Amino acid sequence: MNKIRNIDALILAGGKSSRMDFMDKALLKYDKNRTFLEKITDELSNFENLMVSINKKQNFIIPRGTIVTDTIDNIGPIEGIYQGLLNCKSDFIFVTTCDMPNITKEFVNFLLQFISHDYDAVIIKDSKGKTYPLFGIYNKSALSTLEGLIMDKNYRLQDFLSELNIKYISLANTTFDSYKLLKSIDTQEELKFNSIFMGNKPFIAICGAKNSGKTLLIEELLKHLNDAGFKAATIKFDSNYNLNELDDELSRYKKSGAKGSLLFSKNNYILLKDRVNNNFFQYLNYFKDFDIILLEDFKHEPFPKIEILKEGISLNPSCNPTNLLFYVSDSQKILEDKTFKSINLKDTISIFKEILKIINL
Repeated sequence: MNKIRNIDALILAGGKSSRMDFMDKALLKYDKNRTFLEKITDELSNFENLMVSINKKQNFIIPRGTIVTDTIDNIGPIEGIYQGLLNCKSDFIFVTTCDMPNITKEFVNFLLQFISHDYDAVIIKDSKGKTYPLFGIYNKSALSTLEGLIMDKNYRLQDFLSELNIKYISLANTTFDSYKLLKSIDTQEELKFNSIFMGNKPFIAICGAKNSGKTLLIEELLKHLNDAGFKAATIKFDSNYNLNELDDELSRYKKSGAKGSLLFSKNNYILLKDRVNNNFFQYLNYFKDFDIILLEDFKHEPFPKIEILKEGISLNPSCNPTNLLFYVSDSQKILEDKTFKSINLKDTISIFKEILKIINL
C-alpha cells in the first residue's frame, strides 16, 4: 500500500483530561485489544510520518511514529499544533485528538482530498454547522500567525482561526455520521457509553413512558431481525419479578443455601445466581454471541436510545438527549418537527433499517 507522504499526521494527546479524573485519554481502553491511541494509530496507518503530541509530565510508549513535546505548559491545543508544524516533514499536518477514537481511515481520506496551498487550514463542519478545528489540516503557512499569538501570550484557538484563510468542508451532503465519528470522549459516562456501543456489541435501549408500546416495538424489531438472519437478544429489568419462583425445586435449593442453580432442557437453559452487587454492566459479557441486544427502557443508563413518544400517553421526551439516536412516534406534530430525527411508530421496517444503518449490520 502506498504511504501518504505529502502530509504528516499529528495526534494531540497532551491535554489535562480534568473531566476524565486526569487519566491519560490516550491510554483509555477502546476495546479489549486496543487503547484509544492504538485505535487512532491504526486508522492513520497510511501516513508515512506520524507524530504524537504530549506534555512534559507524560511518559508512555506510542505504537508508532515520533513524540513531540510541549515546551510551554497548560496553554491548550495551540502548543500541540505549533510543535507539530515545527516538526513536520512536509508542508501540511493532519490534526486529530486522542479523545476521538471513532474516526475512520475512510473519513480521514475524505478530508485529505481537500489539501491545498491556497488555504492555511481545512476544517470539517458538520450538518448543523458546528466546526471541528481539532480535526483538520493545517498548512505551514499558519506557523507565523501561531508564533505571533504565542509570543503575545494569546492561546485562544478561536483567535488563531480568525486570522487564517480557512476552507470549511461541510458534511451536510455526505453519508458520514459526524456525531459518531467526531464524538470526543470527555467523561467517565461517555467512556462507558463508547465501550458499550462503539467498541463492542451494539446495545440499543427502547425507551418510553409506561404503556407507550415498548414491548410491542421490540417484538416487531425481533421479527425483522430474525427474518434478516441476525441473532438478537433482549434485556429487561423488573424489580417486582421473583426469579426464584421459576421452578419450585430451584427455589427449595436456594432456601437451602445454594448460591447458584442451573435449569436446562433440550433447547434452553436458565442460570440463577445471587447478585453480589448492583453493577448491571457485569452482565453484558453474557451477550458476546449476539449481533444486537435490545433493552427495554434503561432510559437513565448510558446506552444508545430510541424513545417512543405516543399520543395519549406522553409526547414529552424524558431520555438523556446525549445518547438519543432518534424518536419514534404516532404524533404528526412530532413527525413533522424537523429539529430532531423521528420515524413513524407504525413503520417498523423503517425503524429496523435505521438501526441497521447505525450499527453497521
